[in-house]
Amino acid sequence: MVPLLLIDADPVGGLTAAIGEHATHTLAGVRDQFIQTARSGGKAKIARAAGQLDYFVLQALVEHHDYSLLAMGHNQEQGCFCPANNLLRSAINSLVSAFAGVVIDAEAGIEQINRDVTRRVTQIVVVVDASQRSLETLRVISAMIAASRIAVVANRVSAELKLPLPEGLKLLGRIPENEELRQFDREGRSLWQLPSDNAALEAVRSIARAIGWTPLKRLPHQITT
Repeated sequence: MVPLLLIDADPVGGLTAAIGEHATHTLAGVRDQFIQTARSGGKAKIARAAGQLDYFVLQALVEHHDYSLLAMGHNQEQGCFCPANNLLRSAINSLVSAFAGVVIDAEAGIEQINRDVTRRVTQIVVVVDASQRSLETLRVISAMIAASRIAVVANRVSAELKLPLPEGLKLLGRIPENEELRQFDREGRSLWQLPSDNAALEAVRSIARAIGWTPLKRLPHQITT
């Protein structure tokens, strides 16, 4: 069983870019293709398209030995098309069963929760900074989801600064300001290539252990610098 499936659910594709990948096919593209088929053909044509949906989803999967990536992408077709969404959700559910773990990078805010995307998610990691807007979003999320499912991580927040967290929530860790990380971002380099002794990476490993995950001792494609 492949250990990890990464799902980039942000239309901007931040996770995809951060790990140096390029998703030629996306789930949004699969959805749009199905909608166009439904609008242009009869029942027989729609049935054929539905039968090929698993194949199209697999086409959108970027596979590696130690992880795979599935990018949601940005829909070109406007509005909600429930039959396509339901079929796509079913195809994804079938796909994730082949993986030992699934990590979903959702766009910032509460949209994914409002859409019930997190229904089957066992652990929600909310990354906050010291801004009032970020902390207010955390308060809204905590009112919608049981505290036991929420892990709070502070990003680029000093150890001295106390964050006013909602009742029942605990801060599991802080990711420090890191010039090497900013340099990677400026240069568009994959975060898989961060050296193993990077302070931000060490902080993430510590947070993963606090959540109960087993962090990788070595990142995929990691190089020594």
